[in-house]
Amino acid sequence: LEKQDTDKESMWQQLLPEAAYLRLKESETGLIKKSPDELIEMAHKYYADTALPKLVADFGSLELSPVDGRTLTDFMHTRGLQMCSLGRVVELADKLPHVQSLCVHEMIVRAYKHILQAVIAAVDDAADLAGAIAACLNVLLGTPSSATADTESANDDKLKWKWVETFLLKRFSWLWKHESCEDLRKFPILRGLSHKVGLELVPRDYEVDTACPFKSSDIISMIPVYKHVACSSADGRTLLESSKTSLDKGKLEDAVNYGTKALSKLVFVCGPYHRMTAGAYSLLAVVLYHTGDFNQATIYQQKALDINERELGLDHPDTMKSYGDLAVFYYRLQHTELA
Repeated sequence: LEKQDTDKESMWQQLLPEAAYLRLKESETGLIKKSPDELIEMAHKYYADTALPKLVADFGSLELSPVDGRTLTDFMHTRGLQMCSLGRVVELADKLPHVQSLCVHEMIVRAYKHILQAVIAAVDDAADLAGAIAACLNVLLGTPSSATADTESANDDKLKWKWVETFLLKRFSWLWKHESCEDLRKFPILRGLSHKVGLELVPRDYEVDTACPFKSSDIISMIPVYKHVACSSADGRTLLESSKTSLDKGKLEDAVNYGTKALSKLVFVCGPYHRMTAGAYSLLAVVLYHTGDFNQATIYQQKALDINERELGLDHPDTMKSYGDLAVFYYRLQHTELA
C-alpha cells in the first residue's frame, strides 16, 4: 500500500505544476494518494449526493429563488452544475412544484430549440426564413383543432411529442409523457425559445389555442446569440458596492460619485443596454432620490425600466420592480396619474 501511495504521489508530481502539487500535498486531505479514477468517482458521488440536493434545499429555503429558465440556468451554472441534471432536479424537488414546473419548461425549451435551429439551418433562401420560422412555431406552440385537423397535422403533432419525449429521456434522463402537455405554459416557452435562438417577434397577443397563431409577418428579425460571452466589469461591481455602502452610511455625496463612476464604467464595458447597466441606473436613481433630485432620479429609473423591458421582458421580476420604483418617483413628483 505504501508503494502504491508513493507511486500515486509521483504521478501527481509529474502531472501537476509544482505549486499545485505542493498545495495538494500540504492540504492533508489524502487526495494526493488517490488515483484519477478514484477522484472522478468521488467527484461524481459529491455531485449527485451533495451538490444537487443542496441546490434543491436552497430552492426550498428561498435562499435561491429562480423565476424563469434564465435565472434557473444562472443559479446552476454559478454552482458548476450541468443543465443535463434538470431531470434529477425535478425528482429531488418533489415538494417544490414551482421548481419542477420551471425545470420541465426549461427542458421543453431546450428540446424545441434544436427543432427550430434545424428548420432555420435548412432554409436556403433568406426570403423564406420568416415563413419557415412561423410554420415551425405553429407546429411547436399551436394547438391542432380536433374538429378540423387533418391526418398530416395530427401525425406532425404526435411526431413532435414523441421526439420531445425521446430528447428529454436521452438528454436529461427524465421520463416525460406528452399527456402532461396540457400543463405547459406556452408563453414562457415562447419567451425562452426566443432568447435562446435570437428571435425578435411582433409584440402582440398570440392566440396559442389556435392551430396557426404565428404568421410570417410576426417575425421581425433574428439576433446573434453568443452562448459563452458574458460582459462583466469587476471595477463596475466594486463601484456599485461602494455606492450602496455609502448610501447605507448616509454619505450621499460619495454614493452619487461612486454610482456615477460605476454607471460610466458599465456603459463602456457592457454597453448601454445590459442588465448590469440597468442595475447601475436603478441604484443611481435611488441615490439621487435620497438627495432630493427627484427629476433626475425619475429619468435614470425610466432608463433602467427601458433596458429591463428590452433585455428581460415584461414579465421578469426586475422589470416589475423597475415599474414599482418608477411609480414611487412619479408619485413623489406629484404625477399621480403616471404613478
